[in-house]
Amino acid sequence: MKLLLVSLQSNASLIGLKYVAAGARAHGHDARILFLPGYLENGLHPEIEKFVRDYGPDLIGVGLMSIEFYPAKKLTSLLKKKFDVPVIWGGVHAIIRPEECVKCSDYVCIGEGERVIVSLLEHLKIRGRNVPPEIPGIWTNHNGAIIKQPVAQPEKDLDSLPIQEYLPGYLYGFHNNAIYDFSRNQGLFRRYALYGGTCHMMITTRGCPFQCSYCGNSAFMSVYGKKVRERSVSSVMDEIREVIKDPFVLYINFQDDCFFTHSEEWVADFCAQYKKHVGLPFIARVIPTMMSREKLLMLRDAGLCWVVMGIQSGSDRVNFEVYHRRVRFSAVKKAADIISETGAAAFYEMIVDNPYETEEEKVETVRALATLKKPYIVSLAHLTFFPGTPLADKAVKDNIVTPEAYLFRYLLNIDDTYPNKLLAVTPCVPRLLVGYLNRPESMRTGLRALILNTVHFTVKRFIEPSVFLFITTRSLHYRMDRVARTVLGNWRSTLSRLASKYLGKGDLEFGRRLEAARKSMPELFDDRG
Repeated sequence: MKLLLVSLQSNASLIGLKYVAAGARAHGHDARILFLPGYLENGLHPEIEKFVRDYGPDLIGVGLMSIEFYPAKKLTSLLKKKFDVPVIWGGVHAIIRPEECVKCSDYVCIGEGERVIVSLLEHLKIRGRNVPPEIPGIWTNHNGAIIKQPVAQPEKDLDSLPIQEYLPGYLYGFHNNAIYDFSRNQGLFRRYALYGGTCHMMITTRGCPFQCSYCGNSAFMSVYGKKVRERSVSSVMDEIREVIKDPFVLYINFQDDCFFTHSEEWVADFCAQYKKHVGLPFIARVIPTMMSREKLLMLRDAGLCWVVMGIQSGSDRVNFEVYHRRVRFSAVKKAADIISETGAAAFYEMIVDNPYETEEEKVETVRALATLKKPYIVSLAHLTFFPGTPLADKAVKDNIVTPEAYLFRYLLNIDDTYPNKLLAVTPCVPRLLVGYLNRPESMRTGLRALILNTVHFTVKRFIEPSVFLFITTRSLHYRMDRVARTVLGNWRSTLSRLASKYLGKGDLEFGRRLEAARKSMPELFDDRG
């Protein structure tokens, strides 16, 4: 059986689809991944049609985040007009909104897809598509009747799943009206991959110990449960040993919600093997209250260079009462101090555009951020109200957002406001200047606004890139060969972000295409199903 997996996202780092494809291939099926970044057209391009026809898939899978709902809906309708092939949707949006997704497709996967897809391929091979599958984790649209199967049990033995490749030989991409085999056009792959393809994105756990009100994990827990599942050190090392055979892989980027959920024994074993067999720098994420000096020192010695930490807000009330995130800023400051001691590069994430945050709390957040030890980089994310989360339910009930607002807004597409600009520049300017500019709206003067706009332009174009370069160089122990490779690998994404202040070029183009489609294809948006 042949499986074609399609992604519409703007970057080619396709962790989920690569796992699903590897699972299908491990069970004797053939699989390909087709990367169609931001594809939203009235017709199916001839090259895409030819690719699908030549491959002849028995099942087409579309993986989607929420922002890709309407593009996925349009692409599925175009594929169905040309091919008599069943289509299954999966991914984040399929899990949080299966009711609307199943109206657009033949099947919806409402959980982890590796084993579900294999079972569906076997079902189609033996019984055909006219018999609705009785497979846990699948909803079926059978001649307009929706047949719901129970949620499948989450995979307990993550080591039993095939390892993910860095650049599999079955990954294809649509670029300049042609389809390319990325494994034979690695420069093109790196153009679309995050961080210029210098990082291998991987996970060592599934799940998160927190249940924040704004996060999709709070909706996923009904599917996956609350327990954080982990891979063994040997499984993790098997994957890394394979991917570092590609000479362009410079970093291992661990995408776990919190790498520090691993026990001290696991971390010690990992560090010993990583130092012995790998030696490349790596990136990991941490929740402030789970920071451990002992683990951090071991990881830093093994090669940890960047630490990504979510702060979200400098206001304890907002974190506790709005976000249901029981992390006081005192814990953030303590964790940041430990990171600073080690010389690791610090990357702190904040949530902005929160309608439940007062002017005073925005001022408090800036003031709190300014107390953290420099240097560090801050990343701002627009508060997106994902369906199925407690905060989204509250915001819709309070008439603050429409139920489908999340379908049209990127996380990094933040509002161009005074507080957001000030928060963005806080890591790169003197605290005295931050204190002068940090005022509630009623106390801001025209002079303050002028100064902030000037500072913001200067910081985002000149100072922040310099800070980024410095902390990267320091975190790499001044290994200039690695610094040079980092700069060369990331120059395209860096330039695009400098030009647009926050978003990458692919995100901007996708956003424009979606807005244009609302005018040129109004029928696509009239009915969610």
